[in-house]
Amino acid sequence: MPAPQPAAVPAAPAAPLPASPPSTATGTAASRRLLHPEVGTRPMTLWGSSSMSSEGGVESTPRPIRIHEHLSLSAAPATIHGFGVGATQSAHTLLMRGLDTPRLTVVGPPREGTSRVEVTLDSGLGPRGPIRIPGAVDGTAGILDGSSGTWSFTPEDATLTIDHGIFTSALAEIATDSRQVLWMGKNNILDVTGALHDTQRMWDAAATPEADTLVLGQWCTEFDETGSATGDAVATVNAEQSRRYGDHFLDIQELLTGQEGLHCSPLAPLALLDQATTQDALGRGVVPPLLIASDRIHLNGWGNLAVSWAIVRRMRELQWL
Repeated sequence: MPAPQPAAVPAAPAAPLPASPPSTATGTAASRRLLHPEVGTRPMTLWGSSSMSSEGGVESTPRPIRIHEHLSLSAAPATIHGFGVGATQSAHTLLMRGLDTPRLTVVGPPREGTSRVEVTLDSGLGPRGPIRIPGAVDGTAGILDGSSGTWSFTPEDATLTIDHGIFTSALAEIATDSRQVLWMGKNNILDVTGALHDTQRMWDAAATPEADTLVLGQWCTEFDETGSATGDAVATVNAEQSRRYGDHFLDIQELLTGQEGLHCSPLAPLALLDQATTQDALGRGVVPPLLIASDRIHLNGWGNLAVSWAIVRRMRELQWL
C-alpha cells in the first residue's frame, strides 16, 4: 500500500493582496498589474489519488517536486487546493467533492475519552488510504475519517452526539467556484465504465463544465505494459477521455513515453532516449524507469517535474494563467 498522504483538508487561504496603487503610481499599466495582481483570480482544486498528491516526488531530483507546489507558484495569486489522497478510488473523490452524500450510521459507542464513533456508509463504500474529510452529518460538523481502515466520525463539538444522518463534505463549498484538475480512477482502472462515469460526474459538477476542468490521463507502470489487463484499460480510458474532453484532456502517457515529451525542457538533462532502459520501457509501452520512484508505481521528482511543466503549458493555452 502507498505511504500515507496528507489528510484532505482545505488549503490555507492566500496571503492578503496589496491595496490597489494610487492613481499617481509610477510605471506602466502592465508593470502595475504585475506588481499588484488583480483581486478575484479563480482558485483551483486538484482531485485524485497518489499521483495527484505527488507520491514519490521526493526521489531523484535535488529538491522534492510536488505538483501542487509548482501550480501554486505558476498560478499566484490564485489559491491552489490540493485534495489528492493516496490509494483512493474515483468513488472516494466523489464523496470528497460532495457529489455523493451517503447516509451515515453509528455502529458503536464513542471511544473512551473522545467523541469519536465508528460508522458505516449506506453506499457501501469502504475507506482507502489516509482519507479524512471535513463535513457535517445533518448539520453536525466534524471529520469523517477512514485512515484507520474503518470509517469513524468525530464531531467538532465534543458535547454533541449523532446516531445517523446524511454526510456532506465541506470540500464541496471550496470547490464550488474553482476550476479543477482531475487525476482520478487509476486505482479502479479495471472498472473502465466506473472510472469514466465518475470522472464525468466531476466534470459536470463544474460551474461551466466546458471551460473549468482539466482531465489528466493515466500512465502505465511496468505492471501495465501493452497487452496486460490494466494496460489495455488505461489505453481505453485515455482514448475515451481524449475524445470527450479534447483540449481539456492532457495525455500524460503520451507525455512520458512520446518523443516530444521525453525531449521537453525539464527532462533534457537526462538524455532519456539515449538510455537502453528507456528504449526497453518504450517497447513495452511503459514509462521509462528514470522517471519512476523506487516503489515502481509512482513518478519520481523528474516525472512530476515533466507533468507540472505540461500542466502549466496547457493551462496557458486554455488561458487559465
